[in-house]
Formats: sequence, structure tokens, C-alpha cells
Amino acid sequence: MSETFPEHWEFDDEFDGGEETCGRVIINLYTYLKPMPPGYRILLISKDPAAPYEFPAWCRMTGNALLDMAHPYYLVEYKPQLKKE
Repeated sequence: MSETFPEHWEFDDEFDGGEETCGRVIINLYTYLKPMPPGYRILLISKDPAAPYEFPAWCRMTGNALLDMAHPYYLVEYKPQLKKE
């Protein structure tokens, strides 16, 4: 498990899921991201051992982009396909 996220990651905010299970983190993250604009980048932190499987699957199913991961850190871009260029 990485102690810090990669220094080159750029993001707008961070969301710490703490010790919660992935299911709870995903629900809370969805609520947090809903008012954010497409393209918003978030550093997601989750210590759940299932996170390396759950978050990539969640991103694929919801149209969010998992840009990179280094458990317990996940760099997610919210709905990038909806960004207005």
C-alpha cells in the first residue's frame, strides 16, 4: 500500500473514504460529485482491500474516468465525456 499519492497527480479536491467499505464510499462519492462540473478531478482515498477492483468497475459503469491508481489512492475524473470544449 502506498503511503502517498504520486506527486504528478493533479486534482481539484480529495475525498477520503476512510475505513468505510467501497459500497458506502461510492454512495458518498456519488452524492459529493453530483453537483460538480464534468471534468472535475478528485483524489479518492479508500483503504478497503476491495477498492482496486471496485473503483475501476464503478468508473467503467458510470462513465467516470479512472486516470490512475496507487492503492489506497485513486485519481478519478468526473464524466469527462460531458465536458464542453
